[in-house]
Amino acid sequence: MPTIEPVLQRYKTLFETLSLRTVEEDFLKVFSSDVYFKDPFNAVRGLPHLQHIFQHMFSTLLEPQFHIIDLAGSGSSGFLEWQFTFKLKAGAASQFIQGVSKIEINPQGQVCSHIDYWDTGEYVHSKVPILGSIIGMINKRLSTS
Repeated sequence: MPTIEPVLQRYKTLFETLSLRTVEEDFLKVFSSDVYFKDPFNAVRGLPHLQHIFQHMFSTLLEPQFHIIDLAGSGSSGFLEWQFTFKLKAGAASQFIQGVSKIEINPQGQVCSHIDYWDTGEYVHSKVPILGSIIGMINKRLSTS
């Protein structure tokens, strides 16, 4: 049974050098054909669906880039802490999202599950004008300070 450590290192390299080419070619080497992927906006099964999510990312965002901050694993499970930066349009300020991914590998050493954990309230919902004001009021009311 393969161990998670070399897979985490390959995963780090894959995501820090992510491009349309790596989505189309290198994903075939890293992910199982029936990979499960989940983030706050998507839940899909199958490599073509996963590739579509990342192709969509490249078609809608400018300069998307992942930086892996830390990684850890044991057995067939691993975790990667990451920061994702991007621009919504040319000349716009860079945005970022920080989160964690949990991955699991199958007996062949392929990633068969990738689940992202990040706070949509902090990074997305709070930036919508009216919704952001409402979230700010709720956060203030719930805060102990």
